[in-house]
Amino acid sequence: MSKHNLLIIDDDLEYLKLLAESLEDDFEIKCANNLSVADDLLKEIKFDIALVDEYIGDEKGSSWIKSKQNVDKAPTSFILYSGLATDEAILKGLECGADDFLAKPISLLTLRNKLQHLISYQDKINDFEAEIKSKENVINISMAQASKYGSCMQLTSKLNQCSTYEKIRDEVFSYFYSMGLHGCIAFYPLSEHPKFFSAQKGICSPVEIEVMELLKVKPRLYQFGPRTIFNHSLVSILILNLEQGTVDTDIYIDALASVIECVGARMEFIAYKNSLVGVQEQITQAVNSTKKMVEISKHHQQEVMSEIVQKIGFSFHVLDLNVEQEEYLTDLVHDSLKKHSQDDVNFIEVIQLLDSALLSVDKLQMLSIQQAVESEELDDEDELF
Repeated sequence: MSKHNLLIIDDDLEYLKLLAESLEDDFEIKCANNLSVADDLLKEIKFDIALVDEYIGDEKGSSWIKSKQNVDKAPTSFILYSGLATDEAILKGLECGADDFLAKPISLLTLRNKLQHLISYQDKINDFEAEIKSKENVINISMAQASKYGSCMQLTSKLNQCSTYEKIRDEVFSYFYSMGLHGCIAFYPLSEHPKFFSAQKGICSPVEIEVMELLKVKPRLYQFGPRTIFNHSLVSILILNLEQGTVDTDIYIDALASVIECVGARMEFIAYKNSLVGVQEQITQAVNSTKKMVEISKHHQQEVMSEIVQKIGFSFHVLDLNVEQEEYLTDLVHDSLKKHSQDDVNFIEVIQLLDSALLSVDKLQMLSIQQAVESEELDDEDELF
């Protein structure tokens, strides 16, 4: 075990030699008979303790100790000693920054105990500082982890507002840029061709596309070297710069494992919404076509009835009818007209039902538009923060 460095400063050469010889078995000792020599020694050696006489020629040891406080190459601890062991001298030692005070003549046993006590004190301080540093590292790592998880939660929130594949892509790539990640994303819509995008180049290279298509059948999480792919039946995210075995990689794996599920769920919603829009359009076309057919049928029926009434009316003047025949024909016309009136009522009810169906479709479309607008407003608010 290496010895600790001790600096002794005293202008009494005999006393300086006596102290050095008595402590040389326990310490690496350097001596200085004035403060100028002591300053030169500090430039070369880092001392654990400086043992300083109060009166060094015309200079004061307490003033020298005070000047060395918070200096990079200063001794770690100071012991001030003096032939005047008054309360004022002890207080002066405390004020200048000395760690202990001794009165002349110095007991060598007491001096050794003081020095060993200071060395033990320094060891405890070093251990405490190491513990504090270790805790600070843990806190910093925890804060970094919390920040990364927080960014992931924010991404998940933004993804829940996306209404197109392009918006999902932009949010995921924005997350990549903020986290220093490089990668690609692939969408596999049910009724469309796959879509491949690169965060760095915009469009994936043929090799990247081939790799993603090859690995999309792998498990939800698959690592190969510094690359990791996250799979869902509707989407894959390929990260190109995740080194295995690091804390950050573990965080990103946990975070992106949640993100891939969120993206997949959002794509399912978009597919459902797009299907709903298609159904809405089909309903609108069917209702409009039915309304036209009803109008045409109604018009055609009116023409037929008018023709029948007109022909019967003309027949009264041509035919030689008796009273009973005329009454029979008149009743026949009246019954036809009544039936025609009931058909008109049925036509009106059908048209009202069709108009109501169209109104419901319009309301559904307006609700979708309103949700999209609110989503964009939320995105704008997020960007402010």
